[in-house]
Amino acid sequence: MKLSIKLPGQRWLPRWLPRRLTISLAILALALAVLGWSIWQTHWAWQSGYGDEDMSAFALADPRSLSGGDLTSFHKGFKPFGQAAANLPWQYAKIFEDGDGLFEHAFVPAVSPRIDGERAGLGPLYNANACGACHFRDGPVESPYQTGGQMNGIFLRLSVADGKGGWQAPTGYHSQLRDKSIAGVPAEGMGVIEWEELPGTFPDGEPYRLRRPHFRVDHPGYGPLPENLIIEARSAPRLVGMGLLEAVDDSTLLAMASSIADHADGVSGRVNRVIDAETGKTVIGRFSLKANEPNLRAQTAGAAFNDMGLTSPLHPRELCLPGQQACQLAVAAMPTDRPDLAEEQLQALTVYLQLLAVPARRDVNEPQVMRGERLFAQAGCTACHRETLQTGDSHPIKRLRRQTIHPYTDLLLHDMGPGLSGRPDGEAGAQEWRTAPLWGIGLTERSNHHTHFLHDQRARSLQEAVLWHDGEAAVAQQRFVKLPRADRQALIRFLESL
Repeated sequence: MKLSIKLPGQRWLPRWLPRRLTISLAILALALAVLGWSIWQTHWAWQSGYGDEDMSAFALADPRSLSGGDLTSFHKGFKPFGQAAANLPWQYAKIFEDGDGLFEHAFVPAVSPRIDGERAGLGPLYNANACGACHFRDGPVESPYQTGGQMNGIFLRLSVADGKGGWQAPTGYHSQLRDKSIAGVPAEGMGVIEWEELPGTFPDGEPYRLRRPHFRVDHPGYGPLPENLIIEARSAPRLVGMGLLEAVDDSTLLAMASSIADHADGVSGRVNRVIDAETGKTVIGRFSLKANEPNLRAQTAGAAFNDMGLTSPLHPRELCLPGQQACQLAVAAMPTDRPDLAEEQLQALTVYLQLLAVPARRDVNEPQVMRGERLFAQAGCTACHRETLQTGDSHPIKRLRRQTIHPYTDLLLHDMGPGLSGRPDGEAGAQEWRTAPLWGIGLTERSNHHTHFLHDQRARSLQEAVLWHDGEAAVAQQRFVKLPRADRQALIRFLESL
């Protein structure tokens, strides 16, 4: 006899139906859970910035070696500045790789008709054809400038006083001398640096030599340059850890500026305030040599535009000036359907810079390094080169939040004295420069085959870089000068460990 039950409000049904219905509902619930988990993983979970790899190496490492928190790289090869943060989810890893490809790609002049997806648009006036041409292996240039040679990874800034305490570009020229151009367009000129040797002696009798740069522009392409021209050189810096510096809150920068106001050595750092090209608002700057860029998106778009002539959503118009007719004719022949860098490409480059790892600090237990670290602090260097910062809790990439980092910078402007004077920039005075981060500095020779430092490559060693410090850093510099030779060597050895 076949059994059946009667459900309320239903006809007579087989007795086994509720059991099958329960199993079906369970399967449906499991399928929905798997689907929900997949959607979560695909659209939201990866935004934490972490994949599913083992992170125990960071928990076991000496905290002093974790310069970039868990964005520290333990890579020991010849590309210490070009490593991705460990354990990225595949979504971020893909964006990073896309950005890396764009970073290394050699751009070419645009042609018409434009091939879909072609990475073109170089120039018409430019300084380099690729990001990596200046930032070799994501560090400074591979070969420092030699007098009489072509400038690569370094360019000249041109300006004249505007009569209002600021500057303006000389008539007929950009403020960044573009020494290269596409066929048929004259370059703006060839920048030349000549070096003047400055001998000196430490109090203990050890000699040293510094060199001072002298600039000129040969073969100016767009008319004579004024006699009161201010010229300064800018060299490509290391790019590691920039996402972490972007994640430091404005309030932290303002607090550091406030805390240092009455420093015994006369140190008085301050923020630079600049106009955000995308929003038009006045904001705090933290990138570039005078902290005149507010974030990495603006820094990336600005470098692409100024260094390579690549338009983007932030800089949609080509950079030809009214008097540069051949440049304008070249632009008129170019495709204008879209910017040279599309939005997704600009985003990929920005994420690439945000997720570059920081090399781990080395030899932290070496006696000479430990002594040098104490001397660095005793000399007063940490007044500006702050060892430890904490990133905030608001960066769009969650991986960058709440990281304890050791960049040895305060990202503030400091007066470095007349010897390093240039031009004003935003609220930054002519002698003010942003404190350069020191993390990774000891790996420059391994990665980039040289030890040239400072914004114009004038320092040929870390010791020369220290000796050029003046202004607010004069007291600390004199403490270094008066150290015995063994102590000076220990302090430099400490810097080499960073």
